[in-house]
Amino acid sequence: MMKTLLATIAVISLAGTAFAQAKAPARAPAAAIDPATLQSAAAVVAQLGLKTKLQQQMAQSIAQMKTGAVMRAMLAQQPGFIPAYQANKAKFDPVLAKAGTIQAEIAQGVVNKNLNNVVNAAAQAYARQFTKAELDAMLIFYRSALGQALLSKEPAVAAAIANANGQLIGARIDAAMQANAKRIGAALAPLNSNPQQASKP
Repeated sequence: MMKTLLATIAVISLAGTAFAQAKAPARAPAAAIDPATLQSAAAVVAQLGLKTKLQQQMAQSIAQMKTGAVMRAMLAQQPGFIPAYQANKAKFDPVLAKAGTIQAEIAQGVVNKNLNNVVNAAAQAYARQFTKAELDAMLIFYRSALGQALLSKEPAVAAAIANANGQLIGARIDAAMQANAKRIGAALAPLNSNPQQASKP
């Protein structure tokens, strides 16, 4: 099991390196952004509370890391891990939590260094998509009573939409898939046949 854990950690490290070394597709140089437009865009992003929202989302993910749950999910992909974990949770859980704490510290460091860059990128995106006049109009709206109401109630509306989507579509897709299991299985049947037998006349 120790060899499996070390191999997994190595794979995780190599995956991160691979992503870092991957070359982004060539893009044409972006046109310069008017400073006044960018300033208005930054004000809109600040009014929307994007930085706080990102911090909250990332804090939830990092909190999950600290429990060891994320590390456990990653290691669960390795053969033999799940039976070993279930047989000795008392031994595994503290170790996973310790590794998860390290994982969380690393992630938090990355967030701290790069969060402002994400916020700046968001401002640039707004500045490229909207004119200064449009951004200023947005800012006036979001600062109004109606705009404030929209911002404060939007999370509850989004949660209700997600819940309805899960109940009215997600659950029904699962049921429909189960009802059509034979049809899907028939389509996949050729993958279960012996290639040598399939090649015989």
